[in-house]
Amino acid sequence: MMTLFSLYSRRYMRNWLVVALLCAVFFPAIALAAEIQVEATLQPGKFSKDQAARFIVTVIGARSAEPDMPVAQGLHFTYQGQSSQTSWVNGNITSSISYNFLVQADKAGDFTIAPVKVSIDGKTYTSKPVQCTVLPAQNSGQAGGNSSRSGTTGVPLGADESKKIGFLRIMPETERMYSGQVVPFTLKAYFTPGRRVTLKSTPRLSGENFLLQSLDEEPQQQQEQVNGTVYTALTWQGTLAAVKEGSFPLIMEMDAEVLVRSRSRRDPFGSSLLDDPFFSGILGNYSRRDITLISKEQEMTVLDLPTENQPDNFSGAIGTFSLAVAASPLDGKAGDPITVKMQLEGKGNFALVQAPDLKEKAGWKVYPASGTVQDLGAGKGIKTFEQALIPKQQGITAVPSMRFSYFDPQAEEYVTLSSDPIPLSLETAPDQSVGQSTLQTEKKQASAALSDQQKDTQAIGGQIAGTHPGQHLAPLHPDVGKLIPAIQPLYQKLWFQLLMVFALFCLLIALVLYLKQQRLARDPSILRRKKVQEHLALHYEEMNRALAIPDQETFHQHCRAAIQQRTGEAWGLAPEAVTLADLEQRLPAEAPLRVVFTRLEQSGYAGEQLPQAELEEILQTTKNELDKLA
Repeated sequence: MMTLFSLYSRRYMRNWLVVALLCAVFFPAIALAAEIQVEATLQPGKFSKDQAARFIVTVIGARSAEPDMPVAQGLHFTYQGQSSQTSWVNGNITSSISYNFLVQADKAGDFTIAPVKVSIDGKTYTSKPVQCTVLPAQNSGQAGGNSSRSGTTGVPLGADESKKIGFLRIMPETERMYSGQVVPFTLKAYFTPGRRVTLKSTPRLSGENFLLQSLDEEPQQQQEQVNGTVYTALTWQGTLAAVKEGSFPLIMEMDAEVLVRSRSRRDPFGSSLLDDPFFSGILGNYSRRDITLISKEQEMTVLDLPTENQPDNFSGAIGTFSLAVAASPLDGKAGDPITVKMQLEGKGNFALVQAPDLKEKAGWKVYPASGTVQDLGAGKGIKTFEQALIPKQQGITAVPSMRFSYFDPQAEEYVTLSSDPIPLSLETAPDQSVGQSTLQTEKKQASAALSDQQKDTQAIGGQIAGTHPGQHLAPLHPDVGKLIPAIQPLYQKLWFQLLMVFALFCLLIALVLYLKQQRLARDPSILRRKKVQEHLALHYEEMNRALAIPDQETFHQHCRAAIQQRTGEAWGLAPEAVTLADLEQRLPAEAPLRVVFTRLEQSGYAGEQLPQAELEEILQTTKNELDKLA
């Protein structure tokens, strides 16, 4: 995209294009220079220990900001994303951006969420503290517990499932089914909070014993509480059918990719994307993890259909259905077609539902029926058939009853539906003798007229053939032929309009990237700050690796180097020139960074092996304090 813009920027029209885009995009932002306000709210203000609340930090008067993570002893915060809003009232533009966090508590009681600091263009703004009350757990471990305060539902699960990154649960409507029966099911995928998940495949059945008939294209997303933990739940509705009789395990699988935050930062959005700090406020630094979610085995029993009392017109329909029949026209005469419309509505395997048949076929000519299905979801539907019938003789007074047979899996018996006969009013035929004599007279007259016409035609045809040999009259074509639609201008076509909008959007993005690149070139401090962030990330990674080995010498080396990198950048000193004396001179005696650096120096000179717990505490303290210096 940068290459595309650089090519255009060399052209003659670059100047006026940039000016026009600046006028259209950036000049309205001048009106946003109103007073910046930071507001923090908790919804709801009271919630129980086994529920969750939503903490929202709203920045009014700015398009972007860098808020700190909320802090409150006894509360845990999980970043859930951001939303922005811009309004134009009487020529004044007001812009706001909201940062959403999920709040959970360790225990009941009253808590105070400390003011949240927000950095905007180098300036720091602070919200007011927020008070909240956490009530004792209400629905912990209860099946199907609901909470109107948090908007989540409780689902009891095993302890092993609740500890996974994600898991599947398949819940069929019944565990006992018949071969060919369509069974609705509900599929739920649970993911632990704080995860960013990308689905890499649609759910699929494992094995060859069942067939997936239907499944929602897009799942419904909601928050559900499972054993005291709030999960992000995706829900699909679908139907399945069994291939053969027997007992088989029902298992579903799904591939997903989980993005796990690799390190904590004061900025809840993470580090840069594509080495450009412009995206530092949007995406974080994550490690990718491919997982395959597999549901627990659900034992299914598949039975074969009974042969006893099976109707002769049974075609394989399984479920529950209702039958409605109508016919038209109801008046006419023998030989005129009658259209019969049959509608089967209910729940079952509509793929095997065949058209009802006539109870009495004598005196009727029956044509094949055509059917259409309307899927209502969860195995429900409506199948409509249209069939042409022709009465072959006089004296027929009604359309015979229509029969349809199906197997009811709940009642475990065959059911036959029959419609009522539909009365007809057919015209009575005239007297046969009079009709036959009249018909013979008409045949003689038509034969004589046809003979005279053939003679005249032969004569005229001979004259035409002698005068214009090889020429014939073109036959008449009653069909209109293929119609060509009117030509639509290109600019009126939807795909062209969307293409132009996308091209303009790409151009705007390219312009923004170009301006940000120019800003980087004019402000080396941004590049320096970015470089320090990369060094700190490397030191934190090496410190974690040293803790796992363990290797205290490597841990001490990278911990001191991280402190020197951040303090040197903050105080305008070379990192290697920062010593304990500098920390003692610039930091108070009780400052955590000073205490950590002193502890590292002492243990390094004395060759002391620090406990693992103390090293982990040093790592966490170093990260928190260095983030405060940013």
